[in-house]
Amino acid sequence: MLTKDQVLDRQVALLVESTPDEETASAVRLITSVLKAIAQNLKHTVYFVIQDIEGGWLLTPLSNHDNPEVEKTTIYAYCDHTPANIDRLKLNDENLECGKYNVIDMLFRLIGMKQVDSIVFFDRATDTQHGIEVGRIDIETLCEKQIKRAQFGLQKLNEMKNNANIA
Repeated sequence: MLTKDQVLDRQVALLVESTPDEETASAVRLITSVLKAIAQNLKHTVYFVIQDIEGGWLLTPLSNHDNPEVEKTTIYAYCDHTPANIDRLKLNDENLECGKYNVIDMLFRLIGMKQVDSIVFFDRATDTQHGIEVGRIDIETLCEKQIKRAQFGLQKLNEMKNNANIA
């Protein structure tokens, strides 16, 4: 049986392999360490999401109890099919189903979902009231920092090469 780390490495590899070209693959490789680090803080490597039949994830608007005019949009991710299905059935909509996703894919997909503020990951099948919230802006910020570090490292490498060529 694979360890969690090995499963996440495989998910990262599948994400990179699914890119349309090498340029995109290189860009995705730059941020996979960020995605993996976030995923390591979650208990599971696969989650279930309520979605429509086209695969669009169910968006849940939440308002702040203290400040009701402040609203955010989140997606619920369940560690087990059963609580996801129970919540789906409560919605009484025959066009909804439960989809199963790798956590790395979910985090990557969140980056591009500008209308979504976060995903709440429920790590216990018996508790869908307390989850771990992962914010889209937080992931974006970490990815931007990772890209800047990589660009800085490449710049320094090129400077070292140029200095070696001069000498």
